[in-house]
Amino acid sequence: MTTTRTALDRLTIAGLAMVAVLPFLAISPAKAAPACATEAAAVRSIAATADPKAAAKALRNVRTAELICAEGNAAEARRKLAVARQQLDASVQLADRR
Repeated sequence: MTTTRTALDRLTIAGLAMVAVLPFLAISPAKAAPACATEAAAVRSIAATADPKAAAKALRNVRTAELICAEGNAAEARRKLAVARQQLDASVQLADRR
C-alpha cells in the first residue's frame, strides 16, 4: 500500500509541475515571431504604395512592433501593427475623397 501511495504522490507532483509549465509554453516568443514577421511584411507592402508621410508613421510602428515581438509580447505587437494599418487606411481614405 505504501508503494502505491508513494508512486501516486510522485505522479501527482509531476502532473502538477507539467500543468504549471503549460501556460509558459503557449506564449513563447519563438512561436510568436513568425506571425509577427508575416504581419509586419504585409504592412510594409501596403506602406510601399501609400502616402509617404503616412507610410513613415506606419513603418515606425512596424519597427516598434518587431522589437516588442522579439521581446515576447505578441499581443502588444499586434496592437502596434493594427495602429500601423489604421494609419495607412486613413491615408487611402483621404486620397479617395479628393
